[in-house]
Parts: sequence; structure tokens; C-alpha cells
Amino acid sequence: MQAPTQTIPLELAGAEEENNTSELGFGESSQRIVRFDLQSEGNHVLAVSVNYNETVHDSEDGLRSRTRTFRKLYQFIAAPCLSVRTKVSEFPVQEQKKVKRPQSTKPLSFALEAQLENMADGPITLEKVAFSPKQSFNATSINWDASWPSTEKMDCPFLMPRDVTQVAFLIKQQSGGEQTTAQAETTKDGRIILGQLTIRWRTSMGDPGFLTTGWLTTRKRS
Repeated sequence: MQAPTQTIPLELAGAEEENNTSELGFGESSQRIVRFDLQSEGNHVLAVSVNYNETVHDSEDGLRSRTRTFRKLYQFIAAPCLSVRTKVSEFPVQEQKKVKRPQSTKPLSFALEAQLENMADGPITLEKVAFSPKQSFNATSINWDASWPSTEKMDCPFLMPRDVTQVAFLIKQQSGGEQTTAQAETTKDGRIILGQLTIRWRTSMGDPGFLTTGWLTTRKRS
């Protein structure tokens, strides 16, 4: 498989022998399966080479074997199946009336909102949307997979082409010990790194898909 960034040899899978050879009679066929996770957009080329021995009849030598080979190229373009747009909002810190905490020890809270749009040609079903926070934060899902008291379990979102759904997470800084904003990992321009969003889905044919965003950050802090 020739991807936009690299060329990867693929292993064949099938019901036949492990040495990837089989003997075919007249009218018989053989099937092999290759699996490849599409991780980059753009042009892909799958090159398939087949080597086989053909038994032919020769008037002088009788039956003899002749080696043949052929190669086919399958070209396709990988496009994103899901579009993700995120927004991070910071909650104001509530101060106690009698006891005021120093600015550096205030635990921070954020709301992460994400709009997910189906960019595929067919419907998809979202199976899981999870947020993996940095070590200094905890994340709580407020989506269909959350555990709500006295409520029935909700079905996974089903998105037709160009349908949009929204998910959200509450992100809180751990308050144990001497936790400070300085202990949270930040970028060079002062943005706090919160974590990554992972999304898994299946198409109408049952094919799985997954996507992991880059590191999500807050706005630049003054």
C-alpha cells in the first residue's frame, strides 16, 4: 500500500494455507483479504502482484509448467469521514466569602464542546466519544453514554450524511494537595493543554472508523 507519507507491505489473510499458495482447478477461485487502517488523507495506491504456475500441453515435451505473473494497481482517494470542531470555555472560579485562596491555588474548570459532522457518503453510528485528559485534570462525559440516575440508556447517535451532533465534557483540575495552575502543562504561548478527544464509529456496512484529535488547549491566558 502506497500512502501519501509512506509505503507499507500488507499481510494477506484468507481461509487457505498460511504459505499463501493454493492449487486451483478449472473454474475455481481463491480469495485473500488485506486490512489497512487509513490514517492520512489523500491519494492511496494498492498494488497487487500475482505469481502462478500454469500447466500447458506441448506437442514435443508433453505437459510442462510455465510461470506467469501479473500486477494490478487500485487507486483511491481517502477523504475524512468525520469533521470535528471544538470549543473550550473556562468557568469562573467561585470564591468563598470568608476564606480567600491565593490565585495560584485555584482549581480550574472547563467545558469542552465538540460538533461532529458526518462527511461520508453514507450513514454512520457513533459508538464512543471519549476524552483523555492530561494527568492534572479529570474529565466527565455528559453525553449519551453517561450514567444518569433514573434514566433509560440512550441509543448511540445515528448520523446521515452532513448530519451534525454535539458532545460535551466537563474538565476539572485536580484539587488534591498543592495543585496550582503552574503544574498544568502549557504551550509556549501560555495555553493550558487539556487532553485529546477520541471518536469511534461504524458505517452502515459495519466497517469501523476512529479518529483522535491533536492536543486540545484553552485560550491564551493573560
